[in-house]
Amino acid sequence: MDLATFNPVILFLALVQVVLALVEPPANVTLECHNMHNVLRWDYGQLVPGLRFRVNIRSMGSPPSESWVEPPAKQADVSFLSDPRNEYIISVTAVIGQNESNSAPPDSIEFSYFQDALSERKCSLDLPSVNVTTLHDGKMLVRFVHPWLLYKKKSKKLPVFRYMVEVVHQKTHTDPTDCEESVCEENVIVAASQEKHCVTVEGELEKMLVKTLRPVCAAPYEEPPSYLVHVWVVSVLLISSAVAFVLFMVYRKKTNAATSIPKFFKFAAKGMPERRELQEKIFVPEVVPCSPTLMDEEKDVTSFITPCDDSVLRMRCGVSAEADKGLSDSVEVTTDEGYTQGRDLEPDEPLEAPSGYEKRAVVVS
Repeated sequence: MDLATFNPVILFLALVQVVLALVEPPANVTLECHNMHNVLRWDYGQLVPGLRFRVNIRSMGSPPSESWVEPPAKQADVSFLSDPRNEYIISVTAVIGQNESNSAPPDSIEFSYFQDALSERKCSLDLPSVNVTTLHDGKMLVRFVHPWLLYKKKSKKLPVFRYMVEVVHQKTHTDPTDCEESVCEENVIVAASQEKHCVTVEGELEKMLVKTLRPVCAAPYEEPPSYLVHVWVVSVLLISSAVAFVLFMVYRKKTNAATSIPKFFKFAAKGMPERRELQEKIFVPEVVPCSPTLMDEEKDVTSFITPCDDSVLRMRCGVSAEADKGLSDSVEVTTDEGYTQGRDLEPDEPLEAPSGYEKRAVVVS
C-alpha cells in the first residue's frame, strides 16, 4: 500500500488526540466569604465520565495545597481558609484522566479576612443582634453580644472588640470603645428633634472587620404613664370615707343613745353573752333574819328579803321565854292569830320544849 493512502487516517487520529487533550475549563467561578463561612462555586458544560474538579489553594507563607470535588457537585466549602493573619489565592481546574483544563479564573481569586490586606476581596463579619433603646435624657442605649461569642463558641477569654457607633441621620459617631465583656453597651447622644433614630456599628475584632448589615432604628422616647395622680385620688377618697364614717357614728351616738352597733362591727362580739344575760344568771338566795333587828352585813340585800307579816311576832335568837316575857308584854297584838307560844294547842298534842328559834309552817309546792 502506498504511504499516501494512510495520510488521511493518521491525520484524523492525531486530531482526535488533540481534541481529547483539550479539557474544557470551569466557568463563572465565584467566591462567597462571610462570617467565616467560605464557599467556592462554578459552572461546567457537559459532565463526561472520569471528570473531576481540583481546587487549587495557595497562601502567603504556606506551601500550595489542593482539594478534590467529584461531579455532579460544582462547589467546594473552604471555610477553613479564615485565618485573618493570612491571604489566600484560589482557583479551579477540570481534570479528565491525565488531561486537565486551564485554571479558572485565569487570574485566580485573592481574599482575606484581614481588613487591611492588599487583596481585592476582603471578607467581613456581621453584627446582627443589636438592640437600640431610646432614653429619656436625649440619649440612646446600644447593646449587643460580643461578636466573638457568635463565631467562636468556646473561648476562655474574649478578645478586645474595638468599635464605633454612628448615628445615621446626624452623620456623627462616637469615639472608639473597647469591649471585653459578653455584652457590650454604649450610650449615644441623639437629637431630640428627630422622630426616628438609627445607628450603625462598625469595629475591629482580631484584625477582622465587624459591622452591621443595615442601620438599626429605635422609636422616639415616650413618657411612661404617671400613676401618681391615681394614687392621690384613691388616698383622698379613702380618707374622706373614713372621716365621714366617724362623723356619722358620732352624730348617731348623740342623737340616739340606743342606736345599735352596725352589723359589720358585730362579728367581733359574736358568741359573747350580753350583759343582761349575765345579770339574769346571778342568783342571790333569800335570807330571812331570825330577829326583827337586821345586822349591818344584811343591809345590802334588803331588796331581796321578803318583809315579815305584822301579825307575826319574832323573838331574838338565844333568849328564853321567861327573859322575853317582859318584852312580849310590851308588844301590842292586833289579831288573835299572833304567836301564842303553844297556848292554843290541842290537849292530845304533846308540848314541845321552848326554843329560841321560830317555828315555821311547811310549804308544799
